[in-house]
Amino acid sequence: MAIKTHKTLQLTLGGKTVECALTRAALIDSPTTEELTTFCGVETSAIPNYALEIGGFQDWDYTVAGDPGPPVVEAYDAVCDIIHTAYVADPVLAIDCVLTIGTATRTFSAKPINDVPFGGDAGAALAFDTTLDVVSPIVDGP
Repeated sequence: MAIKTHKTLQLTLGGKTVECALTRAALIDSPTTEELTTFCGVETSAIPNYALEIGGFQDWDYTVAGDPGPPVVEAYDAVCDIIHTAYVADPVLAIDCVLTIGTATRTFSAKPINDVPFGGDAGAALAFDTTLDVVSPIVDGP
């Protein structure tokens, strides 16, 4: 039996394809669990709690043709601008996301829980790692 391996990953944030600026993109489930004890034994329940962990290189390109008006994540092409724009909005904006591995997709909306780092150490690549909370149901695709 051959093992299926996939070496392609595609991520879209706010309708923009962004994986070329990333070194990590992972949808992680850290479920909230609870043990319920009855006279018949112990049952464990779990509630999904997803987060999107991404990392990569700071790709700031805060240029927009014309005045976009209120913050709109779809107005930007760079990962850092998309996340920063969503985070500084009041209230924090949800970003529509599609993560594709091979031919399988997961579609969801997520909100940044912190701003993207701005700057870094001399002589080092200006990288970032951040986490976005998934705030919608996850829809599996083909």
